[in-house]
Amino acid sequence: MSLVGGQQTKNPGPPNSIMVIDFNTNRIPSAEPNQATTRKDSPPPASDSASFSNLDSLNSQMGAPATVRPEKVAAAKDLVADSNYPSDHDLSRIAGLLASHMETDSTSQSG
Repeated sequence: MSLVGGQQTKNPGPPNSIMVIDFNTNRIPSAEPNQATTRKDSPPPASDSASFSNLDSLNSQMGAPATVRPEKVAAAKDLVADSNYPSDHDLSRIAGLLASHMETDSTSQSG
């Protein structure tokens, strides 16, 4: 059986063939617009000039030497020298976090 023009008809094809549906085209509303549309004026183009009033200040800051915090440098040197950093406990926690994210990513991608 197939649906043609809103009515069921016998399918002329062999069993297990694909059903064909012909839509009733006389029920499609017209595509004419029912409201008048008005064209809005586009905004004026942006200015082609740019203001660089702070350019000299930025250039002077870029040329200045970076601020060094000696306490942070000393702490970093201590950590690099410590053969137990990061600790086995910290490494296990990081490995667990990475593994849990890998499991979450693989399950979300397979679904």
